[in-house]
Amino acid sequence: MRPSLKYSFATVFACSCLFLTSQGNQVFAQKNTLNRGFSISPDLVATGEELASQKSLWVMEAVFKPMRMVRMDLTDPLTGKKEKTLVWYLVYKCVLRPIERPNSTTEFTPENAEVPPPGPPLFVPEITLITNDNGQQKIYPNQILPEAELIINQRERHQFKNAVDIIGELPPETPADSKEENAIYGVCLWTGIDPGTDYFTVLFSGLTNGYKNVEGPDGKTVTLRKTLVQQYWRPGDEFGQQEQEFRPKGKPYWVYLPDDPEVAAKMKKELNMEEKPAP
Repeated sequence: MRPSLKYSFATVFACSCLFLTSQGNQVFAQKNTLNRGFSISPDLVATGEELASQKSLWVMEAVFKPMRMVRMDLTDPLTGKKEKTLVWYLVYKCVLRPIERPNSTTEFTPENAEVPPPGPPLFVPEITLITNDNGQQKIYPNQILPEAELIINQRERHQFKNAVDIIGELPPETPADSKEENAIYGVCLWTGIDPGTDYFTVLFSGLTNGYKNVEGPDGKTVTLRKTLVQQYWRPGDEFGQQEQEFRPKGKPYWVYLPDDPEVAAKMKKELNMEEKPAP
């Protein structure tokens, strides 16, 4: 029996959809393979004004994988027994790129007095997670949990260093067109985060030596550090938490904040995220 025209059209349409989907998946897979999952990165590295005001400025190029969570059996230090623990974690890669500096700085007035460092520049990252729900903020410092790090490294199939082991001299600069990178790979993790959290922010300092001295409310000089900020929201609830619920709220961006995370959280009004981000 000769198939109907309607049936033939439906068959062709379905095959076309499968082909386009296959092609799209291949492109996505290729892209994911090229960046190895490090899909989140800031746009801005350093402005002309920053370069003019601080001659020794360096900024690490940082890229992140999406925020993730995993349940694992961790040893309770008090009881010595294994307990199911939900760990939130973020892995990142840092590369030091050459910075093109302006030939003339006459239009800018240097803000920072250059003081020669006692030794070579050091990479000392400090990562803080701040939850922002119902007008209240909770601060969670990055934790050092070797037992959890081992499991995460096995899952991610790479050796990521914690915030202590990663401290060291800056790597050699890697030109943008180089086929090999002098990269540093790190992991930051947290436990005990409020399961009802909908909005949270990650503050990442130590990626640069950029700073500014400003006058505080009491008239005293306050030093602000250049800090990378990434905001997130999680549309799920405390039941059946899944890492697929994490959503970046925009791209990461640079701001100048105090060293104290509590003061930094209160200082930046945009860290109080109560509105659902635009789709």
